Amino acid sequence: MKRKMAAGLVAVMALTTLFGCSQGNGGTPDPVNSSGSVVSEKENKPVTLKIAASIAAAEPNGVMQNPVAKEIEKELGIKMDMTAVGADFGEKLNAMIASNDLPDLFWVPDPVKSIPMMVKAGQIYELDELLAKYGDNITSDPSGQAMVELHKKTISPDGKLYTIGMLRGATTGGTQPLGGNFIRWDLYKQLGYPKLENFDTDLLNVLAEMQKLEPKNKDGQKVYAIGGWFADGQGWGDWPMTYTLTFTEGKGYLTGDRTVYYDIATNEVSPNNDLKDKNGMFWRTVKFYNKANQMGILDPESFTQKSDKYEEKVKSGRYLYNVPGWLVTDINSNYEKAGTPEKGMVALPPMNTDAYMLVSNLTGGGRTFAISKNAKNPEKAMQLLNWLSSYENARTVWNGPEGENWKMEEGKPVPTDEYLQQSASDLAFSKRTGAQMYYHFVGFGSAVVDPATGVPVNLFEWSDKAINRQLKDVHKDMLEHYGAKSLFELYTSKVKAYEETPLYQLGVLPENLKTLGTNLQNYTFKNIFKLVLAENDAEFAAKQDEFIKGLDDFKIDEIFDYWQSKAKEQQKELEPIFNLLKK
Repeated sequence: MKRKMAAGLVAVMALTTLFGCSQGNGGTPDPVNSSGSVVSEKENKPVTLKIAASIAAAEPNGVMQNPVAKEIEKELGIKMDMTAVGADFGEKLNAMIASNDLPDLFWVPDPVKSIPMMVKAGQIYELDELLAKYGDNITSDPSGQAMVELHKKTISPDGKLYTIGMLRGATTGGTQPLGGNFIRWDLYKQLGYPKLENFDTDLLNVLAEMQKLEPKNKDGQKVYAIGGWFADGQGWGDWPMTYTLTFTEGKGYLTGDRTVYYDIATNEVSPNNDLKDKNGMFWRTVKFYNKANQMGILDPESFTQKSDKYEEKVKSGRYLYNVPGWLVTDINSNYEKAGTPEKGMVALPPMNTDAYMLVSNLTGGGRTFAISKNAKNPEKAMQLLNWLSSYENARTVWNGPEGENWKMEEGKPVPTDEYLQQSASDLAFSKRTGAQMYYHFVGFGSAVVDPATGVPVNLFEWSDKAINRQLKDVHKDMLEHYGAKSLFELYTSKVKAYEETPLYQLGVLPENLKTLGTNLQNYTFKNIFKLVLAENDAEFAAKQDEFIKGLDDFKIDEIFDYWQSKAKEQQKELEPIFNLLKK
């Protein structure tokens, strides 16, 4: 942390030189708000901003009334007229762009595609001047500096700033990966901790033995080691095929077609096309699910069920293996509620790899926002983004204002016991206190540490008290088995890299390859599950060869060469940002 703070101070000094300091010319100084931003008398008049963002459904769309919103109204004179948006907002945004009916401040789901369109049409503000005048929290922090430079280099069509990335930095605190090989540890313990050295064979064999130990759940329902939600659409139904090994072996795909990836330890771009490399992540994962199906440990309903059914099953104890880490808290809580606290899932430590994706530092932010040219008060929109980008205010956004859910003790924020006993999905609680309401409309990610206190901004998840509450008996036994003092130590001590720093934004394919690229992704999605259903290894090998041969219909080599060349260009161009954030 000391090294990072020192690096941050150097970066701040450099940025001060770059942007300059705004000095008055005498007379009465401009008033400032609590975040330090200069606010003129005109700008401090109460205004209403129309905002489209991902927020909890605790309040109906309209002017927000919860304590966090009221704090913003008091400090900035801004009423937030908010519309909650979801996964389908990309299509809705396209319609808004076409009709030039954009909110004042809005999330841009696909900025690489949408921002150049809106810039060309003159629909959004160029933000450099607004940022220099009202963005002191953003520009004085290393994460904000890196975000600004990254957006200029990878999103902007002309090198100017048009977007602000929110939800910057770490989303997890290093106690549990966002995705991993989560298994029922209590069953693994019953088996006598058998060898678990690799994903491809050891894990499958252990899962098969675990299924024999618990063939039915407490309600007498059939238990399978593994399940899926393959009936969901492209990009989500095949999510396990894409991300299982990226998380557990520290590599990130750079393209939606899974051709190119990079190594989080070195930032190096893959030399091989992963769709054609039979030893690559894609084929190893598809083969894993195929072998599971052959062994009778993959739920056959995986091919017809969607994610809601998968969640229902995994939370009721019908699966012994899981990849999405965000489901595990509820999984383990359900075992406790059922009177079986000795049961539970944990993420396995790294197996046979030098890298493990434990912490994702979202350099560009988890959500990208733009300000519409329709906005009557663009300076207020920037002030709001800036207010959300201080560590103190981010703590308020995540946990509600100081007093009810947390208080300062000896210079550190400490959550109350009552707060930690709440459910994160309790919408009535979110509305009453404002806590966990704006989880995607905040400057810093959940686990980002406030350098002034040494405590992460989301006290509900990542404060010491919260982490200690999350330690179940299965975690304690796992730590004892591996001889580790903490989960963070367990997941990081034997790898070279555990932090992902995503920088790449490769854009879109050139016109002559666009349609082929879309058809390539459709072809892959259509055939993945046919491969999983192969009845034996010989059939799988034949289908695999047939699939790879069929890739030529989409000019796969040209697509790969384009993506790889683009990635290597960005690797070199973005190296200073990568090095800054790795210090």
